[in-house]
Amino acid sequence: MRDNSLQPVVFVDDNEVDLRVAGICYEKSKLCNPLLTFSSGEEFVAYMESDPAPFPAMVMLDINMPGLCGFDVLEHLRSREEFREIPVILMFTHSDDPADMSKSTDLGANGFITKPSSIRDYVEMLNEFASTIVPCVAST
Repeated sequence: MRDNSLQPVVFVDDNEVDLRVAGICYEKSKLCNPLLTFSSGEEFVAYMESDPAPFPAMVMLDINMPGLCGFDVLEHLRSREEFREIPVILMFTHSDDPADMSKSTDLGANGFITKPSSIRDYVEMLNEFASTIVPCVAST
């Protein structure tokens, strides 16, 4: 069994502003796992295939990225035996298209979340993960 508190939480998004906002909100949240960000699907897949890469506690994938989109990355991860144990892969996007939601589930995502529109909502969402998905909670 893995120690989730040492496993990174990963955001994969080609939008630099979205990654900066994610980092700011992450710092304000109760999560204390290391945060890793990647600006492309290819960069994240290369990281996962490096040896030894810290196994993520949770991966949040943007859908719309050039090159390997979030669906491609999800399909790649779920098709490989060594990556099937990633406990949580969430599609994290501005889309609210039911077809995107359905495709995410079909490819093995654990959930589909529309990106919050405010910092407060974003931090609250991350705090929910702290209590339900990633058990490590920073002391205050």
